[in-house]
Amino acid sequence: MGVREDAKKDEVCQKYLEICVDLNMDKVAANEAWSNYKLIRQNYSLEGDQLHWLACAFYVACRKATPSTVGQPDTLVEGNLVSLTRLLRSCNLSLIQFFSKAKKWADMTNLDQDFQKKIDRLERNFAVSMVIFKKYQPIFTDLFLDPAANESASSVTNPHKKQKLMLCTPSRLFDFCWTLFVTAKGEFPEVSDDLVNSYHLLLACCDYVFGNALVADRKDLLNPKFPGLPSNFLDKGFVPPKDPPCIIHHLCLRHEGLVIEAKSIKEYFWQKHIRKLISSQVLKSNLSTSDYGILEKENFDTNFKQLNNKYESYVLSVGDFDERIFLGDNRASEIGTPSKLVGPNEEQNFQEKLKAKKRELDLQQNEIVSKQLHPATPLTGRKYLKIKDSTITPVSSATQSAARLQAILVGRHPAPSEALLEIYNSCEKNPKDDIENEVERLSALFSQKYKWSTDSSSQNRIDFAAKRLETAKTLFYKLLQNIILSEQKKASYDHRIPLSQTIFIQTLFACCLEIVIYSYPSQRTFPWILDTLEIKPYHFYKVIEIIVRTEEQLSREIVKHLNTIEEQVLESLAWQSDSPLWDNIATASITTEFPNAVPSCEDVSLPGQLQLSDPSYNPQSNTNNTSSVTQSPVSERFQSPIIGSNYAKKKLFQDGSTPKSSQSLLQQQLQPSSPANQQSSKVVAMSIKLIEKGGKKYISMTPAPNQAAADSTPTVDTTPQVKEVKKAKRTGSLALFFRKFYHLASVRMQELCSQLNVSDFELHRKIWTCFEHSIVNHVDLMRDRHLDQLLMCAVYVICKIVGPERTFTDIMRCYRYQPQATSHVYRSVLLKKGPVSNRSSPVTDENNKSKDDPKTEEEERGDLIKFYNTVYVKVIQNFALKFSNRSAPNESLALSPLPFVKSHCMSPSRRLSEKHPVYIRSLDSKVLPASPSKPLSYCFSRSPAKDLKAINSMISVDSVNHGINKRLLADDNDVVSSAPKRSAPPVLARKLQDLIGDRLSQLKKD
Repeated sequence: MGVREDAKKDEVCQKYLEICVDLNMDKVAANEAWSNYKLIRQNYSLEGDQLHWLACAFYVACRKATPSTVGQPDTLVEGNLVSLTRLLRSCNLSLIQFFSKAKKWADMTNLDQDFQKKIDRLERNFAVSMVIFKKYQPIFTDLFLDPAANESASSVTNPHKKQKLMLCTPSRLFDFCWTLFVTAKGEFPEVSDDLVNSYHLLLACCDYVFGNALVADRKDLLNPKFPGLPSNFLDKGFVPPKDPPCIIHHLCLRHEGLVIEAKSIKEYFWQKHIRKLISSQVLKSNLSTSDYGILEKENFDTNFKQLNNKYESYVLSVGDFDERIFLGDNRASEIGTPSKLVGPNEEQNFQEKLKAKKRELDLQQNEIVSKQLHPATPLTGRKYLKIKDSTITPVSSATQSAARLQAILVGRHPAPSEALLEIYNSCEKNPKDDIENEVERLSALFSQKYKWSTDSSSQNRIDFAAKRLETAKTLFYKLLQNIILSEQKKASYDHRIPLSQTIFIQTLFACCLEIVIYSYPSQRTFPWILDTLEIKPYHFYKVIEIIVRTEEQLSREIVKHLNTIEEQVLESLAWQSDSPLWDNIATASITTEFPNAVPSCEDVSLPGQLQLSDPSYNPQSNTNNTSSVTQSPVSERFQSPIIGSNYAKKKLFQDGSTPKSSQSLLQQQLQPSSPANQQSSKVVAMSIKLIEKGGKKYISMTPAPNQAAADSTPTVDTTPQVKEVKKAKRTGSLALFFRKFYHLASVRMQELCSQLNVSDFELHRKIWTCFEHSIVNHVDLMRDRHLDQLLMCAVYVICKIVGPERTFTDIMRCYRYQPQATSHVYRSVLLKKGPVSNRSSPVTDENNKSKDDPKTEEEERGDLIKFYNTVYVKVIQNFALKFSNRSAPNESLALSPLPFVKSHCMSPSRRLSEKHPVYIRSLDSKVLPASPSKPLSYCFSRSPAKDLKAINSMISVDSVNHGINKRLLADDNDVVSSAPKRSAPPVLARKLQDLIGDRLSQLKKD
């Protein structure tokens, strides 16, 4: 054997052979593991203990092995019966270290997505088990006597008296109850990595063990302070009940559970599982008519051994980690070995060392829990998130979504309400039958594909599918009613239009199902629901913001999840080859009056969303820079652009009629028609006066006296732009998509630049101009690719040409700090597609596309650097070179305006106008910045009137010096007409007026 010849030369090979013998490894898996290890070691630098990398090679080889076994045909066997826990012990590798190295190994060996998902599920299963075990300890001591206090007494039992040694003590009951739980957890793959269901399964287990102790009258085990005990429990004449009471309600009330969910788990899972264990003689009971009696003296020891044997068989067959490691004395080293403490004093107190090791281990565990059970907050959509409560635990956070959903649906039914039926009747054609038929069609698809990973509990699957569907239907009709009522307030268009739009009904119902699935977590992660209901991501994203805006009671985690989904669609899912987006772009290339089918950022942006200079500029209108998006009608989101729609709107405005959209007049304004008007479209000065009436002080703001009041053309300019655009040039569903797409791209680009220490604003604009050019003029670069891939390439090429240069290594390292970052984005980039070569089994993707699909193409993929060299630079090179100092003068180009991005760490000072040095900031003295000169300031309810007059005088003088002409702004609710308009407050004055009003209202509340 070639391996044995190398053993004399390679110490790692010698250890490899020892592990093979220790684990009784089969020859095929052993050789495959060694071959893969040698190949990777030749191509990569494997730092650290080589045995740890070898463990990863062993794990992959063992999981891919398919041994021939003798046993029942329905026995589930994955791999070659080598336990992961034993493998890690042999390689001196902790679980936490294994997860870190296994992911790197998967990247280096280009493991398929299914195997990488298997590692992710394993890590999530570990995170779930770790959180539940921490919850298990206080629950157990609430029901039973503390095992720690009983440990010393049980350790002095006479070892020669077998019956005494095997008595059920609190410490042994602690181990038995946990083993019973993990055995049941392993029987139901659908709950193994689900924190909510797993936790309620634990509560059902504790309820069952408590009942057995009560039936056996084990006062030496039960905690007499637990309120679920019978009132006469401590009496001498107490007679134990044959059927103990259910304590699920007490457990949920005291330990953050959901009563309905816990009782459902007990009914549909736990009781059936226990009866199966008793009927198969894994558990013995003396009571023929009851499931209780497993803690009797003559049964407990046998039951414990049988239970351990059954669980060990499961661990060997499935290859999961042994969850009993939480019970062992070496759990700290097996879960995660902290680094050695190095100090000058080797006589350091032993207890201090233990505490330090525990702190480090807790940090490692918390990192895994945070990553797996608390998904990172996406960069966009944060305005919809409520403030995070620091006291919320992982379990309460997981159950909060389900509890909040239950609270939202109290009193509702899976059918339209009377109010919704009235809305149906008000339609020209009653849509009731069409909506119900569509809901039933989608429900049938859902029920058909709602399957667990095994077929061992088909009835349970049916029950859960029915429960999820009922909840989703109830939520669907509630949201549908609320959305229509919300649209009704926008009287500028027919609010009943969405009821007749099939795509709207489909996406709304799909989103309701996604909310329910996420609230009761399962292995069906997004975009499973889209594949199941055959809905395109490009359509699905349109309904997300509508739901989040309409239903304010959704939990913080659900809102985060929906925001994440929207980002996933915008960044990649909508850009797949079969996406309707490409059809919309093709249609726009024919029907649009603009030169490019793909709009630029300026084409789709609204006032206050762009900035040309001065990064510190932060107008009030930008605090919610997608507010204009949230005001667009639902019907507009789900319809395609109409030929000449922009021209028609221009004519409509000139005639003075009401805009069809629900956007305010400010958002609908056009460019000034005359040069004179264009010159006057600047921020105006204002006169601010303090008026005292009836002992109260009022702020009065009017146009400055030196401004011409005759000019009443309504317009506004709150941010410097390339052109005097007062509304989005392009509207419709395609424009809405690109508005959100550009916003997401700008947020991520500026976050990446911040991590790279690229702070120059003009450099940001150059990067943005390059990226925007790639989208507008070379949109095919995004086909089947990812937004982040083009962003990183744009950052690299501009920094390389303009400087300071940043390497791809630096860029990818900083990119990994973003919450959405995954390694496959830069490790697996599409290079080119071609027809499938002649082979018997073409590769299919995870969306289960047909193998006989004639459109299937073979993909060539590589890392981001290869994509840049072979694809990106060939397309962008000529344009990017125009940024070079060596470019010809006639090759210079105007930079695109950069979208405004609200910083996550906002400065306490906020500038209200680019033309005037006027800021507003909190009264909190802790955040008042130092100033080199004494500024003019006015504090509400504190400063005298002269301070306000000084500010007014300064603005008036500054306005005269700059020659700013006054422009009036009509109220948002006014209708454009040819009639003369009344003078309205100028822009800066209006902003201050709004802020003053908000501040005074807040002072009254305080």
